[in-house]
Amino acid sequence: MTSDAPVRVTVSRTDTTDVGQRQVIVSVDDGPATKLSFGETVTIDVAPGAHQLKANNTLVWKKIAFTAVAGDQVEFSVANRSSRFTLGFLALMGVAPLGMTVERKK
Repeated sequence: MTSDAPVRVTVSRTDTTDVGQRQVIVSVDDGPATKLSFGETVTIDVAPGAHQLKANNTLVWKKIAFTAVAGDQVEFSVANRSSRFTLGFLALMGVAPLGMTVERKK
């Protein structure tokens, strides 16, 4: 690999435990934001080095620092999750707060 080969960062929202509600907004560093609905994936090319994946579902915000060398393929999985309180909120208010997980796969 040459030292100027890009790093490919792939973020997927395909986990079967995702509740399928609400979009997750992802970006790397200060790059453009992408809205992911359940079942969608985005790949972003970045320069080798230290970076930060940012993800939010407008309620939960997470930042994940990572470092990659030229030619790396970095993969993350994001998912919106319900909590044990979700059904109670849904019954009382018609909406429910969702948690979010971000996991590095590779």
